[in-house]
Amino acid sequence: MEIPQKLKDYINESRAPLPPVTDPDEPLQIDSLGLIRLVAFMESDCGIRVEDEELIAENFATLRNLGDLIAQKAQGAETSS
Repeated sequence: MEIPQKLKDYINESRAPLPPVTDPDEPLQIDSLGLIRLVAFMESDCGIRVEDEELIAENFATLRNLGDLIAQKAQGAETSS
C-alpha cells in the first residue's frame, strides 16, 4: 500500500539530520521515542490506529514494512465492515 505523503513527510522531518528516505527498503532508524511520536502522529493525523501487539520493530523498520502494516489494517477494516 502507498504510504500517505504527510506520513512520509513526517518521517523525513523527524529523522533530521539524516537524509530523506528514498528507498522503501532503507532502514528508517527510528529510536523508541521517535516510534512513540510516529504512532501518535499516525493515529491523530492519519487516522491509522496501531494496536499494542503491532508495536514491534519489524513493522516500523522500513517504509515497505510500514506500508504493509497500513495495508493489513485497511484490509482488516474492509472485511469487518
